[in-house]
Amino acid sequence: MSNTDTTTSSVGEKALNLLEEFAPVDYAAWKAAAEALLKGAPFEKKMLTPTPEGITLQPIYRQEDMEGLEHLESFPGEFNFSRGATDDGYLQNPWKIAQELPYGLPEDFNKAALEDMQRGQDALNIALDIASQTGKNPDEAAAGEVGACGLSLSTLEDIKKAFKDVVPEAVNINLQSGVGGLPLMALLVAWLKEQGKEAKSLQGGINLDPIGVLARSGSLPVSLDEAFADMAALVTYCKDNAPGFAAVGVSTLPYANAGASAVEELACALATGTLYLRKLLEAGVEINDAAKAIRFEFALGANFFMEVSKLRAARILWSKIVSEFGGDREAARMKIHGRTGLWNKTVHDPYVNMLRTTTEALSGVVGGVESMHVGAFDEIIEEPTTFSRRIARNTQIILQEECELRAVIDPAGGSWFIENLTDQVAKSAWAIFQEVEKEGGIVAALTSGSIQKRIGKTNDGRIKLLTQRRASLVGTNLYPNLKEKPLGGKLPDFAMVKKQRVEAVKAAAKDVDVSTLADRDAGLIDRLAAAAAQGASLGALFKALHAEAGEAPAVTALPSVRGAQIFEEMRAAADAYTEANGHGPKMFLTTMGPLRKHKARADFTSGFFEVGGFDISAADGYASVEDAVAGAKASGAKLTVVCGTDDAYVEFVPAFCKALKAEAPDMKIILAGDPGENGPAYTEAGLDDFISIRSNVYEVNKKYLEAIGVM
Repeated sequence: MSNTDTTTSSVGEKALNLLEEFAPVDYAAWKAAAEALLKGAPFEKKMLTPTPEGITLQPIYRQEDMEGLEHLESFPGEFNFSRGATDDGYLQNPWKIAQELPYGLPEDFNKAALEDMQRGQDALNIALDIASQTGKNPDEAAAGEVGACGLSLSTLEDIKKAFKDVVPEAVNINLQSGVGGLPLMALLVAWLKEQGKEAKSLQGGINLDPIGVLARSGSLPVSLDEAFADMAALVTYCKDNAPGFAAVGVSTLPYANAGASAVEELACALATGTLYLRKLLEAGVEINDAAKAIRFEFALGANFFMEVSKLRAARILWSKIVSEFGGDREAARMKIHGRTGLWNKTVHDPYVNMLRTTTEALSGVVGGVESMHVGAFDEIIEEPTTFSRRIARNTQIILQEECELRAVIDPAGGSWFIENLTDQVAKSAWAIFQEVEKEGGIVAALTSGSIQKRIGKTNDGRIKLLTQRRASLVGTNLYPNLKEKPLGGKLPDFAMVKKQRVEAVKAAAKDVDVSTLADRDAGLIDRLAAAAAQGASLGALFKALHAEAGEAPAVTALPSVRGAQIFEEMRAAADAYTEANGHGPKMFLTTMGPLRKHKARADFTSGFFEVGGFDISAADGYASVEDAVAGAKASGAKLTVVCGTDDAYVEFVPAFCKALKAEAPDMKIILAGDPGENGPAYTEAGLDDFISIRSNVYEVNKKYLEAIGVM
């Protein structure tokens, strides 16, 4: 061994034995030290973090927190799949970059698809418009249902335009088909046959999801029995003819977009998947075939560790359910597509959405998705641009190519925090799932409204955290930028889109006899495809299949909401006021004394009321009540906020309030800071209100926007 080797060995030994230089510290000693630093503040209040899932996060996690966690017994790719669906992670097969392209016209969709597939996208993730998802031709649907937020497909000619130059063997094709899966599959098969290809070349899925449509829209165009008959026919066909094509989808987006917590979202996914398994088994489909036919779509939210744990828990629980039905190991392997969520996306400061989707995408990768869509930063504002699509797509490419996430199998594995949180998420979601099952299943729970009520309560709690600023949406309820230039907000003219689509379908569709297509035998989809090849439209095929549709279900639809919406409504009112008056809603800060005496509260006040779009001005600091009154009157504002120190308030505030109210009785006076025991005296002198870190930023802003006629 050389001297260099000896030195290296010696350094290595010291590095390996570094921990021996420090005495171990137990949890009790750490907690005692933490409590000392808190200086009397309650440890539980300051150091424990409650979540909307009803799970309390600890400040630190220890090896002891791993005790009794059953899911730790498996390796990556092994049952219960907590550590990933495959044993080699993304080493050989990275997750699919499956960006949605929300363009209504087939020609526009094709142009975007070809551009993006040449620049890194390797799967087509096709959100269909409402008309296509519900089996309607454009002339049978409302303008907002045709080409809005999804592709309009009605004829074989549409498929040919949408998929021009797309090689089915080379790219995954996923359609979110709602309840229109059978006729859409027929259009796909007809397209393949025209090229001399078979359905076995298809990879991806048609993702029939009637419960997702029911939860989102509140109704179905057919009875549940009819929808499940379609599902069984589609599963059977794909099993025999397109084994790489998932017939059934379970989307959690209706629940996540309504404000559900991670455990509620997961419970609804399990309940829906369980219902689909039962219905397929009743139709004579074998359990292994039924389970393999289902693909799950989960929203990816803002709480990074919660989302990672949710995906890990999802695989654990689904494997448990499939096993209980008698499925084998391969059938119990959950297929997961991730999509960045919408609940936390904002119209204001929209470029921050890029940062939000980045952390969400990372949680999807660490959690083990098989494909993923990263939302464009402007997707809630306008039709995504080439630039916004590129940024979203490149987010995934950077995670694959620059962050080396493909090189690590189960990067979260062994984390005391994540493993413990995975167990808690699994237990909490399982408890809700059992409640839904006891009620009669997901349809019964949606019909009774218990799901809607539960999620509504969770959403209200999440909104409350935002209004109290105990949760943040940067640029919206915190650090707003009133000088930002809004995005163009370009949206298609949906009336014109409908007109174009009606004309296109009328030109391509033919009057084909479809009266004999209702029999769901082994050759059903081939007969449907033959009719599509002759010119039968999606609407005609759907009607033929459901000539006796039965009683369609109806439930209270889950709303699609965002946390920022109530704040955006305030800002919109303030913007309209500004447009009409040449200036924003005025507010004047009556600052007291030198800058160091009032700056902290003046900065807090400005940030607080800029959330509502107030146009805030301030003086350099007043030394006398007389000057302060003159300044407030001269500002032209109807609202003033006094900013100073508690000690200075004692003499200044009563005198200022009396003097200002005498000269401007309609002017509202607000105090920055909690007046405490001096409150009654200040109120008697004319003080109208006060704000502090405990104030509800939404309610206070709304109150004073209404007071001056802005809202």
